[in-house]
Amino acid sequence: MTVLFFFQIHCRLINHFVMTSILSNVLPAPEDPVLSVIFACRDDPCPVKLNLSAGAYRTEEGKPLVLEVVRKAEQQLANDLSCDKGYLPIDGLADFNKLSAKLILGDDSHAVGENRVVTIQCLSGTGSLRVGAEFLTKHHQQVNVPH
Repeated sequence: MTVLFFFQIHCRLINHFVMTSILSNVLPAPEDPVLSVIFACRDDPCPVKLNLSAGAYRTEEGKPLVLEVVRKAEQQLANDLSCDKGYLPIDGLADFNKLSAKLILGDDSHAVGENRVVTIQCLSGTGSLRVGAEFLTKHHQQVNVPH
C-alpha cells in the first residue's frame, strides 16, 4: 500500500510540474515547408515520381546516392595520413574559407583583395542560416522583411 501511495503522489507531483512548467504554453513550431514536400513525395503511392525538393541525390529505389567523385574524395581523405582529422578552429578551415570567398566573389574581387570579406565554415545549410541569423540579430538590430 505504501508503494502505491508513493506512486500516486509522485505522479501528481510530476503532472503538477508539467502543467505549471514555463514551457507549458509553448505551441509546436509549424511544419517545415521543404520537409513537408519531402514527406509528401515519400508517402505518395505513385510508382513514377521524382523528388526534386532536397539537395540530395537518390536512386530509383529512393536510397541516398553518393556520387563516385564523392566516394573517391572520401577515400583520398581517409588514406591521406598527413591530413589533420582533428577538430577545426571555431570559424572552420582557413583555406576552405579563403577559397570559398574567391569562388563566390571571384579571384579579382576588390572586397577580397582589400580584406573586407569574412567567411566562416558551418555545418549544413540550415546550420549556416542559423549562424547567419544569430549574427544579424546580434549586430544589426534593424530588420526589413519584404512583403
